[in-house]
Amino acid sequence: MFCEYLGVCGGCSILEECGLEAKVAYAKQLLGINKCDVVSLKQDSFRARCELGIFHKDDSISYVMRKDRQFVCIENCCNLLETLQKFLPTLKEKLNQENFRDFRQKLFAIEVLSTQNNEILLTLIYHRKLDEFWLEKAKALKKSLQNFQVEIMGRSKGVKLIVDKDYVVETLEIFDKKYFYRYDEGVFTQPNPKINEKMIEWVLQSIPSSSGDLLEMYCGCGNFTIPLSQKFKKVLATEISKVSIRAAKFACEQNGSDNIAFVRLSGQECIEAIKGLRKFERLRQINLETYCFSMVLVDPPRAGLGEEVCQFLQDFPSILYISCNPLSLAKDLEILNQTHRVVKVAFFDQFPHTPHLETGILLQKNDIDSQIY
Repeated sequence: MFCEYLGVCGGCSILEECGLEAKVAYAKQLLGINKCDVVSLKQDSFRARCELGIFHKDDSISYVMRKDRQFVCIENCCNLLETLQKFLPTLKEKLNQENFRDFRQKLFAIEVLSTQNNEILLTLIYHRKLDEFWLEKAKALKKSLQNFQVEIMGRSKGVKLIVDKDYVVETLEIFDKKYFYRYDEGVFTQPNPKINEKMIEWVLQSIPSSSGDLLEMYCGCGNFTIPLSQKFKKVLATEISKVSIRAAKFACEQNGSDNIAFVRLSGQECIEAIKGLRKFERLRQINLETYCFSMVLVDPPRAGLGEEVCQFLQDFPSILYISCNPLSLAKDLEILNQTHRVVKVAFFDQFPHTPHLETGILLQKNDIDSQIY
């Protein structure tokens, strides 16, 4: 990959430690892993979302990235999906036109998300109050971008205005089958869609069909839940974000999945509910006593699970852990390895040109017969 901003804008690094081989070697040593699968795909045009600052000078705007407390102006980013690489220059050109002079006033950042279907979700973030005049201008901007399938919204302190809708629908192809997901503005989604598809396929390949049930914590918009539900009798999927739960239920309907119950619960609340320590109105239509969990799937934030959640997971026959941070994963494994052993591992290069590496790790209870990797 050639990029004039490599090592300059702060988005990527030129350090040798960021190469895939070095990242995998470090993670294997950190986690005590000998054998693993490694999945790496495109090294450019792979990223489906970005956040850019806006720099104002001479009555026009530029895109900026931030590195070491300084702003670096950029024209584009070759890591982004081709749709976004085409969209961003056109957007800047439109915003710099005289008829959008008032519209770009005190605009300080944008967030952009693209699907593989070329739908784009654009959020414009301001340091001023937005009103109906802004909304009319946003409609005009959308009309001027008619060569793109773009949804536009604006944000300022305490205000969110939407032109038409604040979400797009993504299509993922898993083993030649299409799955449909709702991606809402401001909610976490996997940034590398092609690697995400491979991650889901690896999960499906790693888990045999079960007559038991699945508990999923930190389910997000149902990324793993929907395809994985075919492997289990029933699925209970929990997530703290209301918007993510709404999106997950949308995906459930779109994909015809009828054995999943999505419930808004934090990690702590999930533990209390499963252990019968607390009653939740949100669970009034769900009889937890009818579930027989044979596996738990967790996909936590970078901070990992922590001691209490790990001790809770020790009661499950099998654990599937998706991690975006080998450091927090290694800390959690110190607890999980007391009762479970690692049977399968995969590393996914979801963030090329950075130190980050995604990990999938399957653990089974020590009294369950299985091959140890």
